[in-house]
Amino acid sequence: MALQKPTVFFSAVLLSLLALPDLARADIMLLNRNNNLPMLNGVEWQFGGLIRPQYRNKMGSADDHTYMQRGYDSGSFVHTSLNYYLNDDINLLWYYEVGIDIFNELGAGSHFDHNKDTTFTRKHYVGIASKTYGTLTFGQQNSVLYSVIGAKTDVWDNDMHGQGSNNGVNGNYDGSYRGKYLLKYVQDAGPVTLSASWDAPVNDYYIRSDNVRYQRQTGGAGGMDYHIAKDLTLSAAYSYTRAYIISRAPAGDGADTAGYNQQITGIAAQWKPDNWTLAATAGYYHDFIPRRTARVPTAYFEGQARGWEYMASYRWPVAARAITAVKPYIAGDGMRWEHYQTNHTYLGIAAELPHGFQIDYERTFSNTTDNQPDENWVRLWYRF
Repeated sequence: MALQKPTVFFSAVLLSLLALPDLARADIMLLNRNNNLPMLNGVEWQFGGLIRPQYRNKMGSADDHTYMQRGYDSGSFVHTSLNYYLNDDINLLWYYEVGIDIFNELGAGSHFDHNKDTTFTRKHYVGIASKTYGTLTFGQQNSVLYSVIGAKTDVWDNDMHGQGSNNGVNGNYDGSYRGKYLLKYVQDAGPVTLSASWDAPVNDYYIRSDNVRYQRQTGGAGGMDYHIAKDLTLSAAYSYTRAYIISRAPAGDGADTAGYNQQITGIAAQWKPDNWTLAATAGYYHDFIPRRTARVPTAYFEGQARGWEYMASYRWPVAARAITAVKPYIAGDGMRWEHYQTNHTYLGIAAELPHGFQIDYERTFSNTTDNQPDENWVRLWYRF
């Protein structure tokens, strides 16, 4: 359920933040630990977020006169977190992150999709953390698959086309992205960071385009990051979800139902020597990617699919008042299954500006079975 849209409140917040040039890349500390306040001495409270307007153009007039060509929001959010320290080793934690559409909140009706929720919960979880025993959290949060594999290449603009977190039914429900009702445990063991999770049953997700419901029964995942050196990490993860596709049959008819054992296996490598960043991921997907056509419950998913992503970038610090760093990059992805394939290549450049601002330009070159057009992307960031 979407949150009620507090237009006046968010408008005031956005305008206030933009008027504060000294806010930079780190979260704002609202309350420090050891503050000598009664009952609050062990509390640490932070606030932050990201404002991210974007322009997108599909070549060949494929999206002329759409809200994307007028400029739209590409994932702005605000978040807050609380840590309550029981002692120097153990603390209780709470995290809440809400996505907002800045154009909707400011009343710019021609700059957003009116059929989508524009204010919604991105993450919301509670937990307990220990330097000795690890961190246990429950709620809507990044999945093991995304944290261990997907995040390694979720770093350019038009990305995530070759990974599971963006290609299933819905990453919030199938547990591949920001999984709802997710119990997650993370523990460092020497050079290895181990992750494990369990997916509790969740409310059905209605897929309007196919008139079916996706029902997650349960699931789980495991993953590891092996830090071979300070700048080199090798990763692997496996995810399993037991789910059903249920047709919304007319009144009086029996609903068709089909069960699936959805599985994802992923590997990743990330190398960050000096100012370089190089990363690559690959995944195998069993009964996870929806078919392109004829989606019926008994044949809704592709039996087998493969995907991959890669990128390389170099960050040049710049001694100038207007620009602090320039980062050119090249990236790519692909996906393969029966009778269908995608290939995308990306060339881009990011300019880091003072006070938490950044501007990106990116060109997408497409080679796909369904003849997707090339695209141009321009995105402005403001971190606070």
